[in-house]
Amino acid sequence: MLEVAVVTERIDATRLSEKATENAPSNYNLNVSLSEKSRSAETLVLNFQLELTTPQQTAKITVAGSATLKGTKEEIQAGITAPDDSRPPHVLLTIYERVYGLVYTVATGIKIPTPLPNLLKKAT
Repeated sequence: MLEVAVVTERIDATRLSEKATENAPSNYNLNVSLSEKSRSAETLVLNFQLELTTPQQTAKITVAGSATLKGTKEEIQAGITAPDDSRPPHVLLTIYERVYGLVYTVATGIKIPTPLPNLLKKAT
């Protein structure tokens, strides 16, 4: 069974406009960066960066860190491969689920819209 451990190393949130309030619609665009940091027979460490921006450019949240995948070579490959063109890889879903609480707390703290918890699952 694939194990995924996520470590958040940095989070930045910026309120870019007075129009950004916690009551504004929470539409966010997501830009994702995943890169291999290290690999062994049963472990893969990925660096990640999630950049969430509102379409109106009123708020921006960036989360960066690392995700360590432990399992067989096949389990790791399945974890980093998207099931199809409309759904993200399992590891990306897991990263977002693990950092979401922190993103939500920071967004409410600076009074910007909170991203949806199922942001990555909208396409499914």
